[in-house]
Amino acid sequence: MLRIELRQMFRSNGLIDDIVIYGTSEDYRLFAEQVSVAISSSEAVALNNDSSINLEISKNNASVDLFTSLQNSRNEYSSMQDWLSRNVLRISGSESQLGELSAFLFNLSSRGEGYSYISDYSESSGYSSYSPEWRLHVENS
Repeated sequence: MLRIELRQMFRSNGLIDDIVIYGTSEDYRLFAEQVSVAISSSEAVALNNDSSINLEISKNNASVDLFTSLQNSRNEYSSMQDWLSRNVLRISGSESQLGELSAFLFNLSSRGEGYSYISDYSESSGYSSYSPEWRLHVENS
């Protein structure tokens, strides 16, 4: 199962989220399949993983770029504790963006050990600059 690690990094523009996802080739194939399921679903699709972070994929055909965010279940932050307790990693994109992401993840699963960044998922579709960067690690099983 995928393992999600959250980090916070200080940059010149402030504190940013940095996400690292570890998994085997098979884990990334399953991830790609769940992204494909989300394309035909009217509701968010959850992806099981070995972390305390829930991963949700949803279709939004009004999306200009693939968008990801780290949130809490209510997407409300009335305190710093709410902000620090974010535990839902959401992916949102149009059918074509999710299709390209699925193809990218499937291709990633066949490359063998190494890593890539989610922002590299497409040459024709953008990745929102408001989204955290993800580093996707494929590990040997």
